[in-house]
Amino acid sequence: MHERDGRRERRFGAGRGLVAWSAGILALLSAMPLAASGRLPDRLATHWSEAGRPDGSMPVWATAVFPACVWAVLVLGVVLVRKRTKDRGWVGATLLSAGVFLVGGQASVVGANLDRTDWHRAGSLTVWVVATLVATFTAGLMAWLASRHRATVVAEDFTPATTHRTDTSDRRGA
Repeated sequence: MHERDGRRERRFGAGRGLVAWSAGILALLSAMPLAASGRLPDRLATHWSEAGRPDGSMPVWATAVFPACVWAVLVLGVVLVRKRTKDRGWVGATLLSAGVFLVGGQASVVGANLDRTDWHRAGSLTVWVVATLVATFTAGLMAWLASRHRATVVAEDFTPATTHRTDTSDRRGA
C-alpha cells in the first residue's frame, strides 16, 4: 500500500510540475513582447534572410500570440501522446527543451527589435540563436539524463528483495 502511495505521489508531483512549467512558458511567450512594447516598433522583424537582414515582420500582438499558440498545441500533443505511452521520460525532455527553445526565440526577436524605430532596422540574431540552441540542447540533455536516472531509481525502489532459496538439486534421487 505504501509503495502505491509513493508512486501516486510522484505522478501527482510530476503532473503539477508539467502544469506549472507549461503555464510559465505560456506566460513568458505572451508577456515578453507586450512588456517591451513601449520600446519596440509597431511591427517586429520575425524573419531574417540568409544575408542576415530582416525580411519579414508581424505586429507586436501577433508576436505575443503566435508562439504561445505553438506552445499550447505542443503541450496538448504531448499530453495526448503521454497518456498512450508507458515510458514517460521523454515528456520532460521534450517540454523542457521546447520551452527553452521558444522562449529563447522570443527573446531573440524582442532583443533584435528593441529600441528600433522600424522593423527593417532590427539587429542581428546570430548570438541570440547560438545561445538559444546551446541552452535548448543543454536543457534537453539534462532532462533526458534526469529521466533516465529517475527511471533507474524508481525501478530499484520496486525491485523485490532477494528471496532465500533452498538448494533443491538432486533431491529427486535422494
